[in-house]
Amino acid sequence: MTPSPRKNTLSTVQLQIIFLGTAIALTVLLYLNGGATSPFASLFLVPIAISAASQSVRFTVALAAFCLLAYSLLMFYYEPLPFLSPSHEMELSSEAHNMHMAKDSTINWHVLGMWLNFVVSTVLIGYFVLRMARALRNRDAQLATIREKQLRDEQLVGIATLAAGTLHELGTPLATMTLLTEDLQHSARAIPALAEDTNLLAEQLERCKMIMQNLAQVAQQTSHELQRVATSEYLDTVLKNWSLLQPGVALTRAFHADCGFIRIDGSVEQAIINLLNNAAEASPAGIEFSAQRNAMKNTITVGIRDYGPGIGIAKETIGKPFVSTRGPGRGLGLFLSNATIERLGGRVTLQSHADGGTLTAITLPGA
Repeated sequence: MTPSPRKNTLSTVQLQIIFLGTAIALTVLLYLNGGATSPFASLFLVPIAISAASQSVRFTVALAAFCLLAYSLLMFYYEPLPFLSPSHEMELSSEAHNMHMAKDSTINWHVLGMWLNFVVSTVLIGYFVLRMARALRNRDAQLATIREKQLRDEQLVGIATLAAGTLHELGTPLATMTLLTEDLQHSARAIPALAEDTNLLAEQLERCKMIMQNLAQVAQQTSHELQRVATSEYLDTVLKNWSLLQPGVALTRAFHADCGFIRIDGSVEQAIINLLNNAAEASPAGIEFSAQRNAMKNTITVGIRDYGPGIGIAKETIGKPFVSTRGPGRGLGLFLSNATIERLGGRVTLQSHADGGTLTAITLPGA
């Protein structure tokens, strides 16, 4: 059995204990070696600078306050060392080389100047190093977001390539099925039950053709070809088209006629339909659809609420490709919908409703 590798990284608490222990040990050493008159008193800046670059602001401020207090106390309480004292007379010097300390003076201005220099250095180092560390963390977060977006774009390109190939391959079978269905319609006119089934089959084939045509039109559009449409009218059209796909699912609508305007392209309708299909599969008895406008933020929020079992996966995995909120799902519908909405400056969020089920919120910027 191979032993597991040891972890060499220290936790945040362990690092903070090390920084604090270093400051305490340095305080003791300086107390025994001249206190604030020691030339090594500036070593207090080392743990402060490292803490500002790696630890939180609260801990860095606390450590700096401790070092300032320790430095201040060492000006009065210490074990003196004559050869380190700023008031020590040098053998080859006159009174002018008395380290800035007159014999009759009661204040050691040299030591006081060292203390003031330490205070200023602590404030400057803490401020600028903390800002630098914060800027580096923000940059790392932005780079991580960019890498995630690039990965998502690569996944979208792969899915789009597969979809384009599938779109091309489906053309011939659909044409063949359409011809056969027309023949069946002519032959089944004398049989009402069979005629009804063939008519339904013809309608579904026509719907498939329309979907393929829409996909081809969307693929030809560029990213800047957005249309400014009235939100309520656009949502009415989307719900009408979705009702043709899911005629057996009850839909409760709740949105005003004046919900402002949005800018969309041909892919937004399919994104909303994907989310409606997810809700319908989770709650076949019926779903709720709402929309409201936030005039302050200039956004439109579309809500889709189902009465299903709720979200059964971790929130951080929602919207990832091949991760589904439903057991048998492939997870592409939510992923593509989320990518489409984010590309237009919006977002898709899912959360469990307080009264059961799942609430899907689509937020789009207003036009």
